[in-house]
Amino acid sequence: MEQDFEKLKISVRYWLQGKEWFKALEAMQFAESFHTGKRKDGSHEFSHQVSQVAYAKTLIKSLRYPEETICTIFLHDVCEDYDISYEEIEARFGKLVRDAVELMTKFHRGDKKDPNTYYKSMAKHEIASFAKGCDRIHNHYTMLNGFKPEKQKSYIAETYELIIPMLKEARRLFPSQEPAYENVKFMLANQMMLYTALTDITVATEN
Repeated sequence: MEQDFEKLKISVRYWLQGKEWFKALEAMQFAESFHTGKRKDGSHEFSHQVSQVAYAKTLIKSLRYPEETICTIFLHDVCEDYDISYEEIEARFGKLVRDAVELMTKFHRGDKKDPNTYYKSMAKHEIASFAKGCDRIHNHYTMLNGFKPEKQKSYIAETYELIIPMLKEARRLFPSQEPAYENVKFMLANQMMLYTALTDITVATEN
């Protein structure tokens, strides 16, 4: 598993170098300096971000701000998990990335966002909405070995009740990104159907 992660990380790094997306490379280095531990399923903590970027890069032709989106995926947990300020994110990576990271942060320095407000706000931002979908795909992928059954059920329920509607709203607001949103929705729907088949989780899904 560790060897596969290192290979994927090298592949992503060289892809970014080939694109000459040096700001995204800086974001990758910055995020990796914090995400040094292990996830609940035993995988490297930074594999969460790297795996999402590996998926997102297949959809960059449908993204309005591809490099900024990659930056956001790398950075989306650093404020919540490591108390990095939004001001530092903006100084290093620009306001567009700062806004997306701030929207994706649920809890920061005593401020906890209401779930409904959290998702409605992300739906209005073309980077945060897509990046959150990528985040949930990877969370689904790793949760069987990392989450207890009740947590798995709550994640699936949240995906259906809040994330899918958010993606639909963002698709209407940012039609040029529709292919990317549809791909994310397709992945999430298939994951939910798979978990329904493999576990006692019961969810309603739609195309």
